[in-house]
Amino acid sequence: MEPVLSITPLSPASWTWTRTRWLLAAATVLVLLLAPSGAPVVAQDDAVTVRIGLHAPEKNLNPFILPQALPITHDFTNLVYDSLFWSQARLDPEPWLATGAEPSEDMRTWTVTLREGVAWHDGEAFTAEDVAFTYAYFAEVGGPGRYGHHVYDHPVFESAEVIDDSTVTLTFEEPVATFTLLPGGDVPILPEHIWAGIEDPGADATSLPVGTGPFRMTEYEPDTSYRLEANEDYFLGVPTVDVLELTVVPDAQAAFAALQGGELDWVTRNVPAPLEETIATNPDLEVIEGTRFESMYLMFNTRKPALADPVVRRALSQALDLDAMVEIIEGGRARPGNDTWTHPDSPWAHPEGGHTFDVAAAEAALDEAGYALGEDGIRTTPDGAPVAFELLVNTNAPPQIRAGELVAEQLAVIGVDVTVTPLDPPAIGAARQPGPDGPPPVDMFIAVFEAHAHADPDHLFFFFHSPGRGVGGVFSGLADDEFDALVEEALPLPAEDKLPVIHEAQERFAELAPAVTLLYPDGRWAYRPAAYDGWMSDNGHGVFTKRSFLPDRDDVAAADPTEEGTDAEATATEEVAVEEATPTDDPTDAPTEGSTDAPAADIESDEGGGGVAVVVVLVALVAIGGVVALLARKRSGTVVD
Repeated sequence: MEPVLSITPLSPASWTWTRTRWLLAAATVLVLLLAPSGAPVVAQDDAVTVRIGLHAPEKNLNPFILPQALPITHDFTNLVYDSLFWSQARLDPEPWLATGAEPSEDMRTWTVTLREGVAWHDGEAFTAEDVAFTYAYFAEVGGPGRYGHHVYDHPVFESAEVIDDSTVTLTFEEPVATFTLLPGGDVPILPEHIWAGIEDPGADATSLPVGTGPFRMTEYEPDTSYRLEANEDYFLGVPTVDVLELTVVPDAQAAFAALQGGELDWVTRNVPAPLEETIATNPDLEVIEGTRFESMYLMFNTRKPALADPVVRRALSQALDLDAMVEIIEGGRARPGNDTWTHPDSPWAHPEGGHTFDVAAAEAALDEAGYALGEDGIRTTPDGAPVAFELLVNTNAPPQIRAGELVAEQLAVIGVDVTVTPLDPPAIGAARQPGPDGPPPVDMFIAVFEAHAHADPDHLFFFFHSPGRGVGGVFSGLADDEFDALVEEALPLPAEDKLPVIHEAQERFAELAPAVTLLYPDGRWAYRPAAYDGWMSDNGHGVFTKRSFLPDRDDVAAADPTEEGTDAEATATEEVAVEEATPTDDPTDAPTEGSTDAPAADIESDEGGGGVAVVVVLVALVAIGGVVALLARKRSGTVVD
């Protein structure tokens, strides 16, 4: 059988990046040699620090703690950690810690080859033992969770065998044709020497994590701030930013005020429609666009009275004017949700999608099912109970609050009473948890999702399968045999066979309406280019992603995520060949401004002519150094989605 995937890895650092550092070093040395004694020394470029305003804290990036800061959780985590492939948002994920993977004939066992020479942040060597440990630990100790369900639930991890330091086999109980997407493109690899012996991995929310990623977390103040410093030994090149200072600013107005006032350089929130003109006219700010497959959704608890009836849920969906929501909430900078759930840019999206908005049909369906309209304008169930619900929204998210208000207004038209209750995220999370004696107390809630809920080939299985498999218990609690059968049928299939089955499941989803995707926001983020102008959009991740901080990643990020083959392999091979012949340079050895140890050359002049020549040379060298530094540190932001 032909191997499904065998890809040459990208180079540890690009030729352009290394050549830049050589030129800077050479310019500095020549300036020092030619400068007259006592003359000031030109310093290398200062450390690049980017100040970021987080909309919510994410604990200490412990991958066993439930996400707190969606939709950025995964990309924030992967600034410190790495997965075998990157990323799940592509049908052809790029080798990352892995260099390739080949399946057995039955697709149950995958042989993964790994990069050599990779180190953990504490200096320990990364080996196949860490990969084997990670998969076993998530499955046997970590249990279900944001990452664990990909080895605990599907595909169910069975065993791992270390062949040598750079080769490991991973075996699952069932075929997993899309291994390089999930779990290979999602699960963060853990250092065995740190996690081995920890019996409750979710208990530690304060210690500094150790990963292989492009940044090391050096400071963490719970619920307040983080400091990430560049991993100078990162296998894909030295990050283009030296320090990320991340401050939690839960209030949206405060975050954008700090951005406009120069206290922040970027915020994790989309630019709100009312601020677009203000930001556009601010000469210190620019906006970059992209997509992280984000969605805002309304989730129904199908285990509660009335909401257990699909007739009611469909009527609620039909009564919602999503086009109006797009205009009011996002100023037209979004797309209305699809009744088939999946983001339209996902490779798994239904080819038609769309939303049915029909108030008359909704009213007729409720009338026929016995939900009579009372004199007070509120419907009652066939048992005489009012059709009234509490809708929970995030008190720190103005777009979600406004969406809740619009949902209440629009459902009132068909006689459904909705009370909007803003709560902080932990309180909403608690209301979504099933209790010991029954289902969660929540009626319905509004929240946001990122790429994981749309790019995962088995996203419908994980989020909407009957409770007992997947994580549907903390979402809708939907239980439908026909839907379950379809999403289970799709699990072991390769992508080309999986897609039509997923489309059937999406159509059944639209009939059941356990949730309504209200809108898919366009990604648009304001930033301060004077601080950093290297932001780039990585399809399915937006711009707050490791690619924005790695040298020369534009070619790969620009590739169409729905294509199964790109030029990345050829590019990677060329870069490896050049890099292996190129020496590296340690920029920390260069003299700094004010140094008393800088060597000075004694320069003789002939009636002043030699001095003029030296000045010309110095000016030229400094100019070259400045230009090259800009090229290396401040790539212009690109939009490649």
